[in-house]
Amino acid sequence: MHLHRIAVISFFTIFILAVAVSAQNVTITLSDLNLQKGIKVVVYDFQGNYIGEFNTTDTIMLNMSKASSYVFVLKPTEQVWFSNPLNALELFKASFPSMLSYLLFFAVVVGSVIIVLRAVR
Repeated sequence: MHLHRIAVISFFTIFILAVAVSAQNVTITLSDLNLQKGIKVVVYDFQGNYIGEFNTTDTIMLNMSKASSYVFVLKPTEQVWFSNPLNALELFKASFPSMLSYLLFFAVVVGSVIIVLRAVR
């Protein structure tokens, strides 16, 4: 979550610096911002007109003569728990209080010891 905040802040900082430059076209390369894979970036102009939806690997060219400012909306993707087991464990850990995480860890360790002791007999 902390990484998302840093990415969003850096994204808007770069955007503000890009707008401050007086140019006809401004190019923004989203892959340089190191956003999480799968996030969609939706761009609107200052009047709310839809410009487009872009991936985090796209490059956006904005025409500054048509609009003086743009709105960027980050659309996160759905987290799939079973596609990546390690990611699922991190999501599980993040969604429960820390004491439940410790209890789960303790249960896995004790369960593993019980299974090993029964297999040795």
